[in-house]
Amino acid sequence: MPQSLRTILGKSNRVRKPTRPSAARQNPLSPAPSAASRSARKGKKKRQVREDESEAEFQDKLSDVGIAKILQEEPTLRDVVQAMRYVRNRMFTPVPPTGFKSTRSAEVLNYRLAVPPVVTPGHLHAILTSPSKVEREVAELSRSGVLRRVRVERRGGMGEALIESPDLEAMVREAGMSEEAKGRFLGFLRENPTAQTLPRGAVTHGQADELVRAGFLTSSLRAAPGTTLHVRPEDRTTLTSIHHVSRFASGTVSAVGGRNAIHLAGGGGGAPALTGASAALSSSEASDFRIAVPGHGRYLKLAEGAVAWLRETLDKTRWGEGPEDWFRERFEGGGLYGTRWKEFWGVEWEWVLGQAAGLGAVEVFETGSVGRGVRALGG
Repeated sequence: MPQSLRTILGKSNRVRKPTRPSAARQNPLSPAPSAASRSARKGKKKRQVREDESEAEFQDKLSDVGIAKILQEEPTLRDVVQAMRYVRNRMFTPVPPTGFKSTRSAEVLNYRLAVPPVVTPGHLHAILTSPSKVEREVAELSRSGVLRRVRVERRGGMGEALIESPDLEAMVREAGMSEEAKGRFLGFLRENPTAQTLPRGAVTHGQADELVRAGFLTSSLRAAPGTTLHVRPEDRTTLTSIHHVSRFASGTVSAVGGRNAIHLAGGGGGAPALTGASAALSSSEASDFRIAVPGHGRYLKLAEGAVAWLRETLDKTRWGEGPEDWFRERFEGGGLYGTRWKEFWGVEWEWVLGQAAGLGAVEVFETGSVGRGVRALGG
């Protein structure tokens, strides 16, 4: 009988690794995997596939054929006041009549009512063509009393905002204060259209207390030493700021903050040795109030959160850029249940993009193939 090849050659000398039994075979008493765990693993795999597919879309850099305008459909916006009203009127998406509970709708509407009608100058620069012309017009309108510039210290460019004087006066009249306090404050605003601080002697102690409680005045204090790195040069009032010490020669006392550097940095137990002009400046700053707008902090929180979301989304891409439509879809996220309504009270994508571009955080450019692109900058 013919013999088989295996019979002639014999057994193979290859070392074979024994197979490892499964967990279920090792322990017969262990329960089988539940349906919930299997579905969780399937959902994780699907999410991983979606993430891989989204990253695959941006393996190559987008083509850049030039800087794009934020508002291509509104080329006639040339006036600062008109642009401010345009930005304010298109800040939020209308609350839909259905899809929300009545309590949620009321919460959204009350939140929006508490947001003041302010606009950042950077946002105007992003939607108007000439930044220098915008600054000249803002300065002229401020001197004439049409606009008022307000600022929140230690917030950089985001903390500076513009508000129409009639809107600010209407807020003062509607506030729960005495008529005397309202009249004194409104009179000071009209007589000093460009002032950002109010001397303590301009109002009585009781009126100042009413204005502070209503949110129209805040204390004008010197900036803390640890908070001067991210503010504008003219707001850096401490001797230990980088802007100050960089102007002096290495090895000198001034190059390390001056003689009061330890005290200004939080050390030492005695008072700073201020004399002459420095003492006069310190006393004048301590005696003034800074003019404020109620709800400005809420506006800043919303704007900073939206810009931070865009920065984080850009960081997830390979080149720090992507098509604008892709970012818009992720922001809107399927209507009422997306990021726009869950975290940012229904704010418009166009407003978020204008804020980010005005701060110098992003740049909008034409791709020539997939519409406009958004690129992260170092601002």
